Amino acid sequence: MANVNVIYHSRGNNTRMIAEAIAEICGVEAIDIMTPHNITSSDLLFIGMGIYGGKPDNVLLDYLDQLPANAILGAAVFSTSATGKDHMALAINQLEHKGIQVYPRHLNLKGHFLFMNKGKPGEMEVRKARAFAEEVLGAFNY
Repeated sequence: MANVNVIYHSRGNNTRMIAEAIAEICGVEAIDIMTPHNITSSDLLFIGMGIYGGKPDNVLLDYLDQLPANAILGAAVFSTSATGKDHMALAINQLEHKGIQVYPRHLNLKGHFLFMNKGKPGEMEVRKARAFAEEVLGAFNY
């Protein structure tokens, strides 16, 4: 059985909601990086991030910097933001610099922020997250 983990960082509930949907498909619990935990290795690590001001939060980038590179075989990244655009390059570069294989397609979903995107993420975004998890698991033969 593959060792799959789902971690995330979210200032609100947007990324948490998506992480929990992905974790459900993987049969694991989503882990908020701000809570005590210990991931010493992972065959596949799903990494969720909120995008703030056009980039991942520094808390997440610092966390990725501390990951044990030789113990993480592959990663898949997902994010929520007000724009729904892919702003994960900093995080992806950190992972690739450590030699971690990053799944080539990234999941970028809209989340609510102040008065923007009320009701997001909603059921449509959750369905996309579940489909993404199934796609990635299939690509890594899990």
